Amino acid sequence: MSERPEGRRVARILLDSALPQLDHLFDYAVPDELADDLRVGQRVRVPFRSQTRKSFGYVIEFAERSDFGGELSAVSEIVSPVPQLTSEVWRLARAVADRAGGSAGDILRLAIPTRHVRVEKKHLAALAAPADAVDDADAAPNDAEGGAGSGSAPLQRWAPTVRHEETADLLTAGARLAVTPSHGPTRLLTGEWVAGWALHLAEVALTVFARGRSAILVLPDYRDLDQVRDALAALGHRDPVRVDSRQTGSERYAAFLRSLDDEPRIIVGNRSAVYAPAAALGAVIVWDDGDPVLAEPLAPYVHPRDAALVRAEQSGAGLLFAAHSRSAEVERLVELGYVRAETHPPRRTRVIHADAATAPDSVGGRVPEFAARSIRQALREGPVLVQVATPGYAPVAVCESCGDLARCGHCGGPIGFREARRAACRWCGEYATKWQCATCDGRRLVERGMGSQRTVEQFERQFSGARVLLSDGDHPRERVDARPALVVATRGAEPLAAGGYRLVVLLDVERLLGLETLRAGEDCLRWWENAAALAAPDGACLVASGGGPVVRAFVTGRIGPWLHDELMMRQELAYPPAVRVAAVSGGRAEVDRALGALDGLQIDVLGPAPQPTDPGDPPLVRAIVRFEYAKGAEVAKRLRGALVADAAGSSARNRGKTPGRARPGALRLRFDDRSVFDG
Repeated sequence: MSERPEGRRVARILLDSALPQLDHLFDYAVPDELADDLRVGQRVRVPFRSQTRKSFGYVIEFAERSDFGGELSAVSEIVSPVPQLTSEVWRLARAVADRAGGSAGDILRLAIPTRHVRVEKKHLAALAAPADAVDDADAAPNDAEGGAGSGSAPLQRWAPTVRHEETADLLTAGARLAVTPSHGPTRLLTGEWVAGWALHLAEVALTVFARGRSAILVLPDYRDLDQVRDALAALGHRDPVRVDSRQTGSERYAAFLRSLDDEPRIIVGNRSAVYAPAAALGAVIVWDDGDPVLAEPLAPYVHPRDAALVRAEQSGAGLLFAAHSRSAEVERLVELGYVRAETHPPRRTRVIHADAATAPDSVGGRVPEFAARSIRQALREGPVLVQVATPGYAPVAVCESCGDLARCGHCGGPIGFREARRAACRWCGEYATKWQCATCDGRRLVERGMGSQRTVEQFERQFSGARVLLSDGDHPRERVDARPALVVATRGAEPLAAGGYRLVVLLDVERLLGLETLRAGEDCLRWWENAAALAAPDGACLVASGGGPVVRAFVTGRIGPWLHDELMMRQELAYPPAVRVAAVSGGRAEVDRALGALDGLQIDVLGPAPQPTDPGDPPLVRAIVRFEYAKGAEVAKRLRGALVADAAGSSARNRGKTPGRARPGALRLRFDDRSVFDG
């Protein structure tokens, strides 16, 4: 039960406001009529600036007296009888917001979904039901014998292995682990196929749950969630708490209320699941933290990996990072000894490297002849996966007359062909109907390179009679059956095949390695390892072309040494994650004032440099601040102070004006942006 006033007359409230200058606690009087019902964590309405203007907020704590010298306004009303904000989640929100120079309220908007009164009443009625009404969905896994998935034959009793018991013991004792699961899919007792990592993480979560502790699993996208959900169901846990962006608002709030219960839960979700309330938290499990889908797009842009590290430290819960290829951030923590790497060597798909001297464009088809022969042979036994770099028809368009790369006349972005004979900008989507070459005034575009759709078109000719399937952002597929098929998929969109693929072919290796990003090598290893992991146990992965250190690390399986060398180079160049970074952007005067607040800290500042702006907007600049981890708290504090001062000054200047969009030159902060040094 949440804390009551117990005679204390002051409630300290965090206002639900996006204004950074309001990101602190305000004191309000506890009125007599609410004293018996008010609780820490409840959402309330309070007067702000006047008795008639009301704002929402959360009760954070109670105090005997206030340091405010005047008369305190009283809490107006309790919005919800349910204390939505637990003390653990509040401490987490405050800590990660301070680390990122942001507002705790922004974190809480990620953590606490919109209230639905009907759902809340139903939940409270269920809590008031007789205690002998048992919810079978949350029974301990060893007690579950009923069917799952399709609900056919009863499932066998599940018992954790010695390895899972050891992992659960470490996690519930607060250990921080990095695990590399074996490659290959696995078949569940329900008959469904899932990736081996999904079953492994489900078994770890269930072993933690069997000890009376909650487990939170943070996963990049809905396909990962579906696989873990299927694995949990097959093991007897048929109704985990799910935090999913595809849920309706009422479903999301119902799941949130379940996670608020005093009962241990298994919570499975996307980015915001890391903030879910959980009774007796035993472990936070993060899958594939290097996936850019996990990067938080909303201020203050805190990555779930960083939030998980803070939460584990605060709560004493265990932390498990799992991936087929570790991120540089996790590898750094392993090398520091802060995270312990698993010692069990995983099973890995056999990798074959085709002749690196043979370029794909130098052969008659989309793939070299060696790869074509391997594909034909594998198609006799089952499905074959071909990973390509880009969706659409052709990723690049050039001028037919001079051969220069075509650029969009609207935004300057590169032009490509998303479909045959229809060129459009890859940045803004504008169709190039009236394009004209800036070099020679030519007006005809020609295709260069092959996207997923053009690859399918060529494969239908090259492998006549084969069933060719496409999976990309516009044509997503989650699963394919075990029948022979040639599946063309963009990176990250590869469907799971029943029994695994007989062969996985990696195309466009040079194009992927040439991406203008600091993490090109790291991302390639993750894309390739995740694709290779979809092969059958006796299948293989074929690298169709390419060479160099990254390809060599993948072919030989020596990814750890490559990551170590990569970290050493980033240390020499002062690039993340060897150092932390903060991007400071806004008007020139605003950025200069913010940088001035960092005087005396002995940090590295790059810029300010001009930034692109919309027509009519004032010029903007951006500076990049690089600093050691030990100075992170002080840098965030000072930049946050500059942000608050800028916002408060802006409010004073704009008082009485018609509300509109944010001031273009306003100061903006973004800490630990993975793309800050990208081209």
